[in-house]
Amino acid sequence: MIIINLTGGLGNQMFQYAFGKTIATKLKTDLKLHFTDALFNTKRPYALDVFNISASKASKGDLAKIGVIQNRVINRLQYLIHERFGVQLNKHIITQGYLYIFDYKYFSIKDNSYIQGFWQDIRYFKEIEQVLRKEFTLKKKLDEKNLQILKQIKKTNSVSVHVRRGDLITNSANSQFIGLNYYINSINKIKQTIQNPTFFIFSDDILWCKQNLNSIMHKVHYIGHNQGKNSYKDLLLMSTCKHNIIANSSFSVWGSWLNKSKNKIIIKP
Repeated sequence: MIIINLTGGLGNQMFQYAFGKTIATKLKTDLKLHFTDALFNTKRPYALDVFNISASKASKGDLAKIGVIQNRVINRLQYLIHERFGVQLNKHIITQGYLYIFDYKYFSIKDNSYIQGFWQDIRYFKEIEQVLRKEFTLKKKLDEKNLQILKQIKKTNSVSVHVRRGDLITNSANSQFIGLNYYINSINKIKQTIQNPTFFIFSDDILWCKQNLNSIMHKVHYIGHNQGKNSYKDLLLMSTCKHNIIANSSFSVWGSWLNKSKNKIIIKP
């Protein structure tokens, strides 16, 4: 049994699931999920239940078997001690070390382990890419409003632009907003490279986008209605665009990774 700790937003949880699935597949064992809300970052809910994933949630018995103490404060302290100082207090709990650099040593994780970290590198799950592409599909069809947007995406030379502001502006514990110039330069680059592009702007701050980006795009659609528990719909729509301009966000990284376009252009920070 492998238990993968899930925390953060949808994009983070997808990275964590992908690595846990890799290790469980390698060991030919069951994968269990344990969601814990972060103490210091923006609060997020468990988000993977919209996908066709093949893993079940860890029970209290599963956690006890590995020696995971179900106390958020104690767990966080153990996490930080292992992450920052390399002191492992439980041999069954594997914590990715800070600065989260890719390391082949994590492929040697043994069965009956509890894994926590971010694992934001495609090399951690490249061997099961096709499995993940199948599992990261939606259980339910899109609603009519989003289906209409999907039709527009498919019939145009579509470019997704993900502008994440929200908690990057309000929560100092998170990364910094990437800035207006990045988007202006990226959009102009696409206009110089792609014939007749249509831009689809996905953001948690559509008003800011309209005020700052509207003048540099001729064909543009603003999508800001898929918030909160419906944000996964934006992920799917972004992945169906032919090209992607992504933010400093794991969410839009997955939108571009799931993009099946053979000649896709991805502009990233």
